[in-house]
Amino acid sequence: MPNDTPTEIWFTRCGGATASTIAIQNEWLQAEFPEGSDVKLCSLLDNQNPDIRESHFDHSIPSLFREGGNIPPIWTRSKGVDTVTLGITWVDEYQTIVSRAGSAIRSVGDLAGKRLAVPLYKNVSIDFFRGSAFHGFANALGLEGLGRDDVDFVDVEIESQRGMRQGGRPSGAAELDALRTGTVDAVFLRQGTGLQLFQEQAADLQVVIDLSNHPDPLRRVNNGTPRPITVHRDFLNSHRDLVVRYLAVLFRSAAWAEAHPHDAIRLIAKEDGRVGETITAAAYPLLATSLTPSLSAAYIAGLDAQKNFLRDWGFLADDFATRDWIVEGPLEEARALVAREARFAA
Repeated sequence: MPNDTPTEIWFTRCGGATASTIAIQNEWLQAEFPEGSDVKLCSLLDNQNPDIRESHFDHSIPSLFREGGNIPPIWTRSKGVDTVTLGITWVDEYQTIVSRAGSAIRSVGDLAGKRLAVPLYKNVSIDFFRGSAFHGFANALGLEGLGRDDVDFVDVEIESQRGMRQGGRPSGAAELDALRTGTVDAVFLRQGTGLQLFQEQAADLQVVIDLSNHPDPLRRVNNGTPRPITVHRDFLNSHRDLVVRYLAVLFRSAAWAEAHPHDAIRLIAKEDGRVGETITAAAYPLLATSLTPSLSAAYIAGLDAQKNFLRDWGFLADDFATRDWIVEGPLEEARALVAREARFAA
């Protein structure tokens, strides 16, 4: 007898600046897999069970699609969870190191021997904020031939809870408190929340370096850049058609964002809920043209650079080959599906 039980698909996204956000806010993902069809669509973000929500970090749900920051999926893959990367996006974001206004720390070279703030979140499976801070500082220090032994990293402990968001205050707030009290000498800020914090406290801060537009893309690699789209290998093997349909929704959403940049910013800001449209637009200036999934050599190089950084700085259980983590076929099949739809519509 045929099996009438629908296939369950879970979805999650983070950081807001994703094609998935556009697809969800416009209800295109829901339209592709409507209620009552052969697929049951489940939102991880809307689930209140912390054990289920933890899959955003550990990818424990076998039918989960994830688009977002790269540290959790890289960490999960290093622990032996057999996920694959189906596509990658590259959305450059605000990344800045700041010191106290009037201090002698005005350039990267001035960071030598200084105390640099790194968050230490409690009760989390993978501290991606900590990894982000380390990598932001490392990217800057390397420009002057400096390394981790040339500075003093100072832990800023932050209470947290299990679930999608770590801590109630925006990322960077506790570190700026430590800067204000003189516990540390410099802080790394990123994303829209970091830009908002900087603008709110601009009179008390000075920019040491802004990495947001550095000409070397590998100096901009961090948790949010690049962002992989991942799923379990077993789910891909058993439901390739659903995977291709899911990716096709992301292609359509990215194309819409490029054609409607202001609306895309509005939806991303609505999803994030922490900063408004003006901050979102400033923090992600190329967002509307950056959401199309790709497996280009440059994107893969960025993902590999992030994996290697996390390995070298002790965040990973075991190393793995980034190329072996990538499966290219479904993305091309989805691209072809969308192209056929466009030809038919014309």
